[in-house]
Amino acid sequence: MEKLITSEKIKDIVVINFIFNEINFEQREKIKIALSDLLQNEENKFIIDLSKVGFLSSLVAAVIVFFAKEVRRREGNVKLSGLSSEALSLFKITQLDRIFELYETKHDAIESFKEIQNG
Repeated sequence: MEKLITSEKIKDIVVINFIFNEINFEQREKIKIALSDLLQNEENKFIIDLSKVGFLSSLVAAVIVFFAKEVRRREGNVKLSGLSSEALSLFKITQLDRIFELYETKHDAIESFKEIQNG
């Protein structure tokens, strides 16, 4: 079975790497299940890194919004990194850039969590 996402824990932050070019509906459901599995733990700081995504469709954006709602329900935070210029345009058109903190790199997103702790 192809891997569509991987995750790693960096201190108290779960970094989720999306690793696909383009997805269909069936793959979207697999991603949704994988993200739901990550919610089984008590983690509340997440970064979704999209730097390896070839094409970010509205299917993927919907999964990200679903995941973020679940995380925010438990007072957590989801930040996004590595958006291509096309993905950034999609987020601006749909105004998702207003509800997500967007970072150029995964490192920048990780650092932003540290700033909150030190601020």
